[in-house]
Amino acid sequence: MEIFESDAYQAVLEAVEKAEGRMAPKKRLAVLAALDCFAEYGYDGTSTKLIAERAGIAEATIFRHFPSKRDLLLRIAAPVVRHILTPAASREATELARQHAGEPRLILREVMLSRLHFMRVYEPLVKIVLQEILVNQDLRAIFEREVGGLFQQIAPIVAMFGPKTDLDRERFFRILGGLLLGYHLQRTLVSPDHGWSDEEEVDFMVGLIFDGLNATT
Repeated sequence: MEIFESDAYQAVLEAVEKAEGRMAPKKRLAVLAALDCFAEYGYDGTSTKLIAERAGIAEATIFRHFPSKRDLLLRIAAPVVRHILTPAASREATELARQHAGEPRLILREVMLSRLHFMRVYEPLVKIVLQEILVNQDLRAIFEREVGGLFQQIAPIVAMFGPKTDLDRERFFRILGGLLLGYHLQRTLVSPDHGWSDEEEVDFMVGLIFDGLNATT
């Protein structure tokens, strides 16, 4: 399928191969088809038969490489969080802090725009995580461990915005994540035809964070 050739799908495949080693062609197809099906139908709505049909392989081939559907999901999600999400966000925050030292508003604005771009590029994976993280304890543990490590790495940068203690930084990340996720859901699921401007929405959110409601009205 043409979608399997997209940069996002290929990046996911590379991340999985960092954990799995070089995969045989049919195993690669199983991973790509699973990613596609999980994003479209959700974990519960996806069967291994459906994955096999989309991959153009026998269902038995999937079970030669992955003991279960749950195992398949985790072996896709964990490498992506570890090898794509966490490193990219850490490098980006560090580079932005270097480029825009002393300009916390600009740093925060660029970080937020970049994370929205990431969610757009990796939308299939984002959909999977959003669908499953509340009900899948193993996936939630992976996400919390990796993202928690990322927060510790970039905590000194975030301290530029005001939060000084670990608890304050945790609250800040929670609120910032809620703002970005809420906007992403509105943009992609609730009102996709609205004609959203990421730049305008992020500017509003940055103003809200730094100056409160009075400065945004």
